Amino acid sequence: MEAHAPLEPQPDVVARAAALHDQLASHREEGEQRRRLAGETIAALDGAGLFRAWVPRRFGGSELDMRTLVDAIAEITKGDASAGWLVMILGCGDWLTGLFPDKAQQEVFGPDPDTKICQVLTPKTRARRTDGGWLVSGRWAPASGCLHSEWAMLGMALPEHGASFGLVPMRELSIEDTWFTLGMRGTGSNMLVGEDVFIPDHRVMHRGPATRGEFPSTENDSPRYRTALVPTLATVLIAPILGMAEQALAHVVSQAGRRGIAFTSYERQLDSTGFQLAVAEAATKIDVARMIAHRSAATVDGHAHAGTHPDLLERTRIRQHSSYALQQCRDAVQVLVNAYGAGAMSERDPLHAIVRDIETASRHALAHPASNAEVFGRALLGVEPGITEMI
Repeated sequence: MEAHAPLEPQPDVVARAAALHDQLASHREEGEQRRRLAGETIAALDGAGLFRAWVPRRFGGSELDMRTLVDAIAEITKGDASAGWLVMILGCGDWLTGLFPDKAQQEVFGPDPDTKICQVLTPKTRARRTDGGWLVSGRWAPASGCLHSEWAMLGMALPEHGASFGLVPMRELSIEDTWFTLGMRGTGSNMLVGEDVFIPDHRVMHRGPATRGEFPSTENDSPRYRTALVPTLATVLIAPILGMAEQALAHVVSQAGRRGIAFTSYERQLDSTGFQLAVAEAATKIDVARMIAHRSAATVDGHAHAGTHPDLLERTRIRQHSSYALQQCRDAVQVLVNAYGAGAMSERDPLHAIVRDIETASRHALAHPASNAEVFGRALLGVEPGITEMI
């Protein structure tokens, strides 16, 4: 195996993301109302190279280390939660495509490295074998970023192969407008519909082998494309939730010197011991979430650089820690809202959008607390995981 330099943090990328705060925030409301990101937001993220974070370098991408991407997405989210979510989702689409057979990668990235790939990885299909591939029919949702994508990666249940992922041009699918939600409205996570869509064999990756670190790609042999499948997805999922919680903390702290506490003698919240304790509690929860994200990132990228695959216990631990980090962020926002007061419920207050967005985003299926705790507990006890191969 060819030696590669370790995947090193790149603070300049995080700084570029942070520099977009105001620009992204200025278009956030438009994206929420239209239920898709504003064109100016997409252009700004493209211009900063943030949608190329995990495009293979041989096609013009950056192949960023995990920690840099986590920190950059958290910064983007502070300007617009939906924008941060789509950089995460579409970045994972790029990375997953980089694991597919090389011919598929050439078809996707060859014409344009800024091509975007949305994904719905849960197998929701009817599939039958045909010459050279599969005919697939199904309905896939939620497909975050589908309104900005040229390709879709779809979960499929294939006879004799089980759960698999298939790449399909968006022009071969239709979009049903179904995304009417409490939060994360700007992600445009609508439903994709396909009927007898042909997916050639070279645009298929089987999920079982992929979860064991067996990928069909041969050209992308850098550490970025050797990282364990589910631990990678679980780790990067922390990033947008972390950004939302950190933004909530920053807002509450910034207002603490000008807001009082009703029916008390406190003219400034920051003078209240109870308020100080609440801020400290929330900040500690957020710090724990960031430490988990950075530890998981180091573990995942460390294995990739060493050419090893984390064992079952380590993979289940990362998935469990991911859902725990999301829960800590959501709890921190709740603590902050309680301390801040009823003003957080006003649509004019930035906390209002953060509450709606974090309550929605933190319910992602990969972060389901009971499922993650069960697979982790089974691994700790030496019991067969059983309930999922997404570990």
